[in-house]
Formats: sequence, C-alpha cells, structure tokens
Amino acid sequence: MSRRIPEDRFEALVRDATEVFIARGYRLTQMSDVATAVGVAKGTLYGYVESKDALLALCLGHADDTGPIGIPEPLPVAKLPPGRLAVLVESALAAEARQPLLEAALASSPECAAHSDADEEMGRVFGELYDLMLANRRRIKLLDRCMDHPELAGLWQTRGREQSRLALARYIEARQATGQIRRGANARLAARLVIETCATWAVHIHWDRAPEVFDPAEARDGVIELLVRGLIAGPAE
Repeated sequence: MSRRIPEDRFEALVRDATEVFIARGYRLTQMSDVATAVGVAKGTLYGYVESKDALLALCLGHADDTGPIGIPEPLPVAKLPPGRLAVLVESALAAEARQPLLEAALASSPECAAHSDADEEMGRVFGELYDLMLANRRRIKLLDRCMDHPELAGLWQTRGREQSRLALARYIEARQATGQIRRGANARLAARLVIETCATWAVHIHWDRAPEVFDPAEARDGVIELLVRGLIAGPAE
C-alpha cells in the first residue's frame, strides 16, 4: 500500500528539489540537501522517491507546471533503470521544443519569402522562440545545471541546443539569400546571438543574483525588436 501524504507536501518536494538542483547541479546535490529544503527528515524523503535520478525526473516533468502537482501512485516513486532518464528527456524535447512558425518559414519557397514582410516574419519567429523559452524556463535552467548527469550532457547539447541553433541558422541563411537579412552576418553566429539573447531575458534573468524590476512584456518586445533591427537588411542591401 502506498503512503498517504499531504498533496501540498509532495508539490513542495518537487518545487524545492527543482531549485536545489538548479542551485547545485546534479552531482553536488545530495538527498539531504533536498530534505532540508523541504523541511523533512532524509528518511522521510525516501518514502516519497527512491533515488536522486527518480527525483530529477520528477522535477524535469513538473518544473513548469502552473497547476497543482498530483501525487503519483504508488509511492515511493521507483528508481529509474539505466538510460531511462535520457529517454524521458528526449521524448519531452521532441514534444515540447517544436517551433511551428520557424518550421513554416523554412518550408516557404524563396519566391514567397522574397515577397513577405521580413520584419514581421522575423518578429514572429523570434517571438515564438522567446515564448517557448519563457514557458519552459525552469526545465531549461534545470537541464543547463544538470548537464553533469552522464545521461544528459550530450543529449541536451545536441537535441536541446545545437538542433535549435542549426534550424535558426538555416532560416537566417534563407533570408540572406532573398536579401532580407544582412548578407555579411555569419548565420551560425547570428543564430546563437538570437538564442542566447532570448535565453538571457526569458530564462536566466529569473535567477539573476542582482535582480532588477522590469516589465516582462516590455522586455520581450524590446529584445525582439533589437534583434530584428540588428539583422534586417537596409535599403541598399
């Protein structure tokens, strides 16, 4: 029979453990650190989850949930077999990292692209990226900080980072070919600039050690406008 625990305690466990992993990374996080953050004994923690890997999987699965986190059955949550965490993360990336507007832009013919409003299209593509990062900011931060997990480092680097950079670089190259984006810009560097700038304001700013008060919507619009203006081709180009 599974243990009966208060729902708010399990939710606190997941949310507090997420912040501990973000602060310390995977290797340095101890189950005792999480128990202290939640305010329970270490032995009690193992009544909820059997291993650190299983706890990390819970955190990755619920990091950006906006509603209540339900208690899984049965408890404790079982240990993960080797390789299972990587499978779960890869599945989540495939399901949640899609960018339909970018995909549509890449699929459009050069003729159609040449007659589109480049400012507006770029704003939508960059805005989609920004909003995706914002909606998944805790999961992104968690993956960034837990790349010291042996199953996650290469996976996050290729599926999470490089794949996105390559797709955006292809888009920039395509619009350079139609004369809508500055031809002198290195597409891969430009793609990384866009991604890193969006990541700074959509993700990392929320863990800033010296936070400033700012309007999130104004920051989003300002970042996108600056990126578009920096890449758009001028009249003589």
